[in-house]
Amino acid sequence: MKEPKISVIVPVYNVEGYLRKCLDSILNQTFANIEIICVNDGSTDGSRKILEEYKNKDSRIKIVDKENGGLSSARNAGMKTAKGEFYSFIDSDDWIDITMLEKLYNNITEFNSDISICAVHQFDETKQMIDDSNPYYTLGYFNSSFDNRAFSYKDTKPFIMDVCVMAWNKLYRRSLIDECSAEFPDGLIFEDGPFFFSIFFKTNRVSIVREFLYYYRINRKNSIIQKAGKKFLNVIDVAEIMYTKIKDLPDFDDIKYTFFRKKVEDFIYRFEHLNSKYKAAFAKKLKKESSLSNEKLFPPDMVKGSFRYNYFLFSNLKTGNILFYEFQKYKIKSMYKVMEILYKEDGVYSFKYKTNILKFKKHPDFLDIYYYNDKIYVRILKKIKFDFNFKFSVLEKFNEND
Repeated sequence: MKEPKISVIVPVYNVEGYLRKCLDSILNQTFANIEIICVNDGSTDGSRKILEEYKNKDSRIKIVDKENGGLSSARNAGMKTAKGEFYSFIDSDDWIDITMLEKLYNNITEFNSDISICAVHQFDETKQMIDDSNPYYTLGYFNSSFDNRAFSYKDTKPFIMDVCVMAWNKLYRRSLIDECSAEFPDGLIFEDGPFFFSIFFKTNRVSIVREFLYYYRINRKNSIIQKAGKKFLNVIDVAEIMYTKIKDLPDFDDIKYTFFRKKVEDFIYRFEHLNSKYKAAFAKKLKKESSLSNEKLFPPDMVKGSFRYNYFLFSNLKTGNILFYEFQKYKIKSMYKVMEILYKEDGVYSFKYKTNILKFKKHPDFLDIYYYNDKIYVRILKKIKFDFNFKFSVLEKFNEND
């Protein structure tokens, strides 16, 4: 019997309301030479019955039954069974465009890549609408120079921690995964980063498909992310694992501050959304975190200069004093709000730092400044003679070509 070209691995756990849509989107692929390995991770609803129904309709479906162990263990179990030359991971509450596998396969073969990545639609389950505002999922961080070629992680160093690490919008060459002995960290959520970076750093051949071919369902009721329970503490474990993936890179110094910024953002975001009864445990665990707290690796003066907002919240959170952290967060966010209001004055850009208010006459032909999502953005339209210093904000400068 002919071996399948692509092994599609689908972890399944209590998704009876979404599973048919997912399986239909895979079975109807324009690329037919596939096997579909459905790993039933101890489902207690009707998911197993649906899998059996679909298996009886299409012999390409294979069912692997196991005790519940989480998403990582399910994907790892699927890889052990897979026979394809390439792997694709599809989550069972999501679905894919019927051309996804064909387009990723054509891309990966055309450029002899080891990983091919496509853009992702976020489908909001609550609003029942698609959201394409996040460049993390839309490949927005990749400019046109990445099109129609293969590249390595070194080409992505300016935004390396903003490369989408999710397992499911990609096609992987199996030989690379085998060579790296890559697995998902068992028992942890936020598992995609360690898996992705363990292979991303080992290849010089990655390519992208700009089209939106994957539909990622967000705000799904009863999902692990929606529950925001104790598993959210895994974000600290995952950061430690990811540090081990990058610390020995020859260009570690070039990307370490980007790593700091991204992981601290992850800590703060997960803490903010965490069920309140686990917040003290989160802060206690964060006290023991070692990589980002290493002042030899991340000198405070350096990180404060570049990521002042993140640094202060991270430092305060590590004290374990939740009330003090909340006060500092409120204080900092209030300052940003003052900045937002002030800069809207007619005729001038206006900023407040402590008791000082700095004002600059608007020069729309030279400079554009705007506030969005807790950041001040500066777009230089033409070179101008005066300089100014933002002592308190995350500042992103854009040149004329951005």
